[in-house]
Amino acid sequence: MSTIQVALQTRSYSVKVGNGLLSQTGSLVKELQPSQNTIVISSKTILSLHGERLFRSLRRAGLEAELVTIPEGEKYKTLATVEKIYRALSRLHANRKTLLIAFGGGVIGDVTGFVAASYLRGLPYVQVPTTLLAQIDSSIGGKTGVNLPSGKNLVGAFHQPRAVIADPLLLATLPPRELRSGLYEALKYGVIRSAELLELVEKKHTRFPKRDKQSLEQMITECARIKAEIVSQDETESELRMVLNYGHTLGHALEAATQYKTFTHGEAIAHGMIMANQLAERLNGLDASEAARINTSIQGIGQLPRPRRLRWADVYRHMLSDKKFVDQRFRFVLPRHVGQVDIVKDVPRSAVQSVLRSYLHAES
Repeated sequence: MSTIQVALQTRSYSVKVGNGLLSQTGSLVKELQPSQNTIVISSKTILSLHGERLFRSLRRAGLEAELVTIPEGEKYKTLATVEKIYRALSRLHANRKTLLIAFGGGVIGDVTGFVAASYLRGLPYVQVPTTLLAQIDSSIGGKTGVNLPSGKNLVGAFHQPRAVIADPLLLATLPPRELRSGLYEALKYGVIRSAELLELVEKKHTRFPKRDKQSLEQMITECARIKAEIVSQDETESELRMVLNYGHTLGHALEAATQYKTFTHGEAIAHGMIMANQLAERLNGLDASEAARINTSIQGIGQLPRPRRLRWADVYRHMLSDKKFVDQRFRFVLPRHVGQVDIVKDVPRSAVQSVLRSYLHAES
């Protein structure tokens, strides 16, 4: 087991990564000294695969947990789902000491975190992520929230978990498309901070999740370490943490423009990274050979769904609602080299429109 510290003074917590860690969840949660009122928020699918092991571990630690189930999928990352959980917490007499356990992928983690941030003005919660994308990214850092029809994560709050407990063995039941979705995000970490991590993903990803469990655990640990280091320096995304948005400005707009039905989150970010690389070649000195290497790495993960019949103007319209469109200016995270990115705060609209037009036309 590896332990990574997210250092935020009184809000500090540990990210624990280890094969087989789900069976230790109860004892790890017990160390946080929760009240006896513990509530797991998960989905029927996750519970059918892994629920018995989680609840057995909690019972061994003397914790009897209630359960609230919600639907899976980005289209359920809404205020309606949040209200459903609020009503359940009220029925279960949750109080400010009640510990919530988010047991699932990124949507369950984000929604549970937002509920924890807002119900009774704040409850403690623990992340037990079950997807690769959640284990390496969304479960860490305290970003919580839900989508609106006009854009992704427009309603939310920063609310740090008490702990993150990541068991890579859970990924053995992950559908291949969801595994690839997480691998695109792992490539993101390699591009923004670590050429060695990028190389690890390039060389080993075809052996994940079953044939090389050690390298998979190593990759997850390294991604978590990078994110924890960045969040520890910039909790609320005032500057440095923005580097984590590489590929996201365009990726989020693709998701919203297709009503979250065409792409997984990771697939949309992969498209966004390729387009960001095109901008970086024009505006940030990214060498064509390095851009080609990154794009080849992305395409090597698997065939990306094509954005068929998608009008560039529709994607662009959603970009104007994004949190990264500030003072009528686009902010983009653009690579300079593999392992180094810059936050470019005034990307010309004409350049963004040109890349969108050419990319969507080529992909349609």
